[in-house]
Amino acid sequence: MNILEIIEAKKQGRQLSTEQIEFAVNGFTGDEIPVYQMSALLMAIWFQGMTAEETAALTGVMLRSGEELDTSGLGGPSADKHSTGGVGDKVSLLLAPLAAACGLKVPMLSGRGLGHTGGTLDKLEAIPGYTIHMDNERFLQLTSDLGCAIIGQSGNIAPADGRIYALRDVSATVDCVPLITASIMSKKLAAGPETIVIDLKTGSGAFMRDLDQARALAEALVAVGKAYGRRMSVIFSDMDQPLGKAVGHANETIEAFDALRPCQREQAPQDLVVLTEELVADMVRVAGLQPDRESALAQVRQVWDAGQAFDAMLAWVAAQGGRLDPARADFGLDVAPVALELTAPQEGWLAGINCRQVGLSLADLGGARRQVEDPLDLTAGITFHPAIGDKLTKGDPIATIMCRDKSRAQAAADRILAALTFSREPVSPRDLILDRLA
Repeated sequence: MNILEIIEAKKQGRQLSTEQIEFAVNGFTGDEIPVYQMSALLMAIWFQGMTAEETAALTGVMLRSGEELDTSGLGGPSADKHSTGGVGDKVSLLLAPLAAACGLKVPMLSGRGLGHTGGTLDKLEAIPGYTIHMDNERFLQLTSDLGCAIIGQSGNIAPADGRIYALRDVSATVDCVPLITASIMSKKLAAGPETIVIDLKTGSGAFMRDLDQARALAEALVAVGKAYGRRMSVIFSDMDQPLGKAVGHANETIEAFDALRPCQREQAPQDLVVLTEELVADMVRVAGLQPDRESALAQVRQVWDAGQAFDAMLAWVAAQGGRLDPARADFGLDVAPVALELTAPQEGWLAGINCRQVGLSLADLGGARRQVEDPLDLTAGITFHPAIGDKLTKGDPIATIMCRDKSRAQAAADRILAALTFSREPVSPRDLILDRLA
């Protein structure tokens, strides 16, 4: 087989066979095919796309390049959630213990922040003592015993994806639906869950800026999942404004865990509550524990209000070495002092937010990476107060900025203010749940 013929075939828009895809991926990861030829193939795929069969084959090659976890012995139906990333997205911290309290087993492999979006692992590392690394046997045992565990993805999970993603990042081929699909699904399939629910975000703070693009990705994700025997569901959610109020690491973790307290569901930020309970309800329904959305939502709300999910969270965090003090409002996490209060410069309705810029303002504080090797200040953060559609008077609070350096806080405040648009006329609130696909 010849890599030049494979590149030429895809350049001409022809469908590649599974054998051709295996040859290209395995040759590249085995250092037999040079970077420039793999870059050419990726660019050909970017222009010509891939069929559902090609995408499933690419996913399978990446999946088989590393370890696959066996979840058959967990003692219950296994399920996981994947989010395409957003600003203030701390859903996993609530979702995993809620799903566990509903009877699911949630073996969650999570990642770090990317660009303007936060990462679950970074939030968890704000907890003193929490360990994100353990061997597969221990990880699966914790998931079996407690219902959930969250660790970092090891280099042995879909390593071919890691090599190819790094090349996509420097060859302008990241934004390609079949390549995104294979990247996401190879890692999720390797973790072994029987049910996978996707939170596919769209808007200024998401990687998918419009709903049509998001739908194309959702259809590809569902097709690949079903090809590998998984139960799939997608919820499309709005990311034109931060989710919840906290943006950061320690402060997002606090907001998530505080929302799980018994009877706190109605007091917590309602966008965070609604999206979380809808995603968990989909996991419960699609996994077969409840027959429909209404009964699944009722179960989620019951375990939330009764404190079962809160107890599951405390047990899971403690089992991974995390030290929380639930008697304290901040759970004992370290948060930077308030450095600056940003207030509304004028009267009017909040009409729009460049949500990406709000996420990037965390980097101004040292709380997000501009480069992979950047250290993080896990104590820095932002509390973003209004939502689109709120009426503001001059001087009303917009953002509370927590940082140990006031000059950095001012840079973040300037970026946030520039990201906002105001209207003299009333503005309608944005819908949170935009669509569904199963």
